[in-house]
Amino acid sequence: MREWLWRHRMTAFPCVIVLGASAAFLVSLASGTAWPLALVIVLVNAMWWGGILYLIVRAARKRTRTLEDQGIIVYIRYPGSRPGSLGDVWAGGTANFHPGQIVFQETMAGTDVPLGKPTKLDIVAAAGRLRPDASGLANHLPPGLGVMTLALARGTVEIAAEPSALARLEQEVFRSSPTV
Repeated sequence: MREWLWRHRMTAFPCVIVLGASAAFLVSLASGTAWPLALVIVLVNAMWWGGILYLIVRAARKRTRTLEDQGIIVYIRYPGSRPGSLGDVWAGGTANFHPGQIVFQETMAGTDVPLGKPTKLDIVAAAGRLRPDASGLANHLPPGLGVMTLALARGTVEIAAEPSALARLEQEVFRSSPTV
């Protein structure tokens, strides 16, 4: 259900506003409020929540555009690392792909503000196949992301991103890597 709502959020959220407004109108009528007053109250509330939804969507689109200008939006974690590190926490940010290397720039959650210096990940090989659904791994990841495990010189890293971004990662990091 969560994934369906995420994929259809531009349709589902306005429908929820309309259903909520209809329910509020019926409740107002049942409580004895005159129908013109109930209609005005419901319309004002629907416009209020519709405006808030518009502002949230506009801010999210602006953030996504800004991040996509900096690179591809990805989430990474280091499974099997020491407690207190990024072993089970997904760090979001942007990545640029180079042959045999990924440059990851973490960003502050919900913004496009970079955190610290970019991290260069020297990729040795793909340690696992693409898993098409990341929803079972962490609830704080957006639905619809795929996860790929990559082997580094020291350990592994898991990268979650849109399937098209992971395909681009495979193409740019592995297939075009120089032969040694």
